[in-house]
Amino acid sequence: MSAALAVAAVCALTSCELAAVTVPRTEAGVVVHAVLNTTSMNQVVLVERTLVGSANIPDTSFDSTDPIVSAGGIPISGATVEIIDSLGRVFRGVEDRTVLTSGKGAGVYRVPIVGTTLLLGTRYQLRVRTPDGEEVTASTRIPRADVRSTGGLSRTINRDHDIVNVQWAGSQTARAYAVRIESPYGPFFLFTDSTHVRLTGELRNPFSDDLQRVLMPGFRQDMIVAAVDSNFYDYYRTNNDPFTGSGIINRVSGGIGMFGSFVTLNTGTLTVIADRTEPVEGRYRFIAAASSGAAPPTTDMTIYLESKGARSDLPNALTGRFTAANGRVDGIIGEQLGQTVTLSLLNNQLAGNRFDIFTGALRGDTLTGTFERNGGTAVFLRTP
Repeated sequence: MSAALAVAAVCALTSCELAAVTVPRTEAGVVVHAVLNTTSMNQVVLVERTLVGSANIPDTSFDSTDPIVSAGGIPISGATVEIIDSLGRVFRGVEDRTVLTSGKGAGVYRVPIVGTTLLLGTRYQLRVRTPDGEEVTASTRIPRADVRSTGGLSRTINRDHDIVNVQWAGSQTARAYAVRIESPYGPFFLFTDSTHVRLTGELRNPFSDDLQRVLMPGFRQDMIVAAVDSNFYDYYRTNNDPFTGSGIINRVSGGIGMFGSFVTLNTGTLTVIADRTEPVEGRYRFIAAASSGAAPPTTDMTIYLESKGARSDLPNALTGRFTAANGRVDGIIGEQLGQTVTLSLLNNQLAGNRFDIFTGALRGDTLTGTFERNGGTAVFLRTP
């Protein structure tokens, strides 16, 4: 007899009942997130409520002008948000909701401190008072670091051969160093106590859903190296247990969250390419004389085979870039199964933000298909 049947039999014989347990109601607290950033024109403080199941949260797409609401949070409007420097000067934040004509930006407070005026090695305090009288305080000491000019990391990387090898000057007051590379499937992020990193083209992103590679051929990927304080490091290296709420290292008094500091050491853009050896790979130019319908959203695409399917009946992954009609260069992700090619033209190189989708067939050096946004047939010819 299984354990489950044994328990059922005992309960039947003894007429046992499962006692009802009343879970006490949880009161919503205050959540504060803020990072003093030496490259920002102002310092941003996000103020919201913890989610305790008392409010209906709409499922919407993320909107950078309304980050708390669009991400499913409950903003706190009308709070007093202040940052105090080591001399006692008080800088008060202004809520986006009060200045944006769209009415968005609830709970987002911008404090008028230009990042370049932040004093390295200095302690700053954060003070938040909500309309309900709650008070939240925190402090951070900005690392004293050797700040370099931006753009030093910019280079062209062939993912098949090259290695991203980056070094920087150390700082005794930094808790750790943060390295971040943007990608279409979400940023790659790591902490290190070393003063150099060595990244190959095979590097995978553990923060993406399908463990995609970090470096994507055809994309221009921003990279940043920064020194961070203990608050930033401890908060992001720990996790919040969804059932108990414990696990994160929290140094915010009167609430939860993080008030940290981030000093940029170096930045740049990695222009990623790869060897082009497969028939689908190459630069494609629009052939107007062979096409019909409205003008396509792009007349110039470069396509790379990002990775082959695990089996012959699974599609190959494609990446690349395109040039829009206004001259903007952006990323492409797609797939190829046999002769069928599907390409998603992206906005801001984000896989979840698609500008248009092309579906077509590759025959020889000719790619023929249609875009979702306009009718007719678009013909592209691969060039050397």
